[in-house]
Amino acid sequence: MTSLVPLYILIAYSIVVMVFNMKGAVNFGLFSGAYALNQNKLNQIPQQALLQDACPSDSILRDGECHLATTAPSEVTFKSNITTTLDEARLTASQQPNFPWTFWPECFSNEETPDPYCLFSDQSFANGRGIFIVTTEPLAYGMLQKQAFKNPESLDRSNHHANPPFVEHDFPIKGRGLVANKTLFRGDQIFASTPLLIADPDAYKLAESERIDLLYRGVSTLPKASQDLFWGLLGHFKGDAVDDRINTNNFEVFIDNISQAALFPEIAMLNHDCRPNAAYFFDEETLTHYVHAMRTIQPGEEITISYIDSEKTRAHRMRRLERNWGFKCDCSACTAHPALTAESDARLDQIQQLLEKLNDWSEESTASPEMAEALVSLYDQERLWAYQATAYKHAAEAYSAVGNRFMAIKYARLSAEFSILDKGFSDGDVKEMKKMASAPEKTWSWNKRVGIKKGGCGCGKAH
Repeated sequence: MTSLVPLYILIAYSIVVMVFNMKGAVNFGLFSGAYALNQNKLNQIPQQALLQDACPSDSILRDGECHLATTAPSEVTFKSNITTTLDEARLTASQQPNFPWTFWPECFSNEETPDPYCLFSDQSFANGRGIFIVTTEPLAYGMLQKQAFKNPESLDRSNHHANPPFVEHDFPIKGRGLVANKTLFRGDQIFASTPLLIADPDAYKLAESERIDLLYRGVSTLPKASQDLFWGLLGHFKGDAVDDRINTNNFEVFIDNISQAALFPEIAMLNHDCRPNAAYFFDEETLTHYVHAMRTIQPGEEITISYIDSEKTRAHRMRRLERNWGFKCDCSACTAHPALTAESDARLDQIQQLLEKLNDWSEESTASPEMAEALVSLYDQERLWAYQATAYKHAAEAYSAVGNRFMAIKYARLSAEFSILDKGFSDGDVKEMKKMASAPEKTWSWNKRVGIKKGGCGCGKAH
């Protein structure tokens, strides 16, 4: 991935400087009238309860006090370090030539933050869906260079939720989830959503009250329909109402190589399964989170994704899910008979051993196409369809390495397809496998293991 280094053009013009009365607030300096210029992926953020002293189950915590959860979050009164109203912030923003944000940003900083952390909001983003961003000025203005902001037509496939291929369903114990209402085939798009918010994890360097103030303010800057989507999310940790919803439902995404937390309300309703039938990726240019079917999903079947690295053993998976999301996994891979889960763990260990051998391109390597075929088979046995691109890639390279053109093409095509669904349209593996599928003999691995020494496969072109 190309490193992005934002440059800033600060154009001098008169602005309204707002002074906050509370300690920790900062003046928001000159912003460029022109957008900052630029020279130029799925893991989840570990979810941790921010407040250990949680309120009773019928309450939410705000400013150290418990309020009945029946009170609408937007109606909970609280003390804020922010002294300007939304109307004032909107007016100030509207008075600045070519200002890209709907509201004048609010900022906080302290001795641990070289750059202030600010709230940037755009109500018109994604055809009125809106977005707010809590990050530093350089990172926020860097995001403005993405196609999602520069070219609204790039979002033509995003946020079409009016006639979804699923229905919402309440499951015993694990709660709300999504069930297919029609047959979905591999590659069918289930979601393509832009985030309601993007938050820089480093904003935790701020005082907690100031960071949460920015989040509350951010939600209030969203259009009404998007606010309803946010408040309709379920929390888990029973801490602050906004923080809880974000911590429970966010995804980690990378924008300009910087980790950010992004919230996609619709996708957040998908439940976890260690053997999911769908996979997701984040497209950085369009700021769109895609979910596609990885195999045929029948009507009435729950649509699932994996919150973790499901190639790990059962014990590892269950520990991480309980620690980070607070639930004990009840998927079929985790609740099977101990004899079956032990066999599954053995296959996962063998997968790692084969990956190590297939990644060895030294003269002493014993890797062979037969090993790659075994790897593909083990991924199939484990139902790791969302990860199968890895096995297909190794198989393509293994056959290319012994000069078997058509088997290399077969697996390169499979790897490219699965890589798109799991990693994204422009992922490096997608490009590499497309190149191999077109002309294996022009790739780096071609004939790489022909005549390999010291116990190698000894496979020639005719093998």
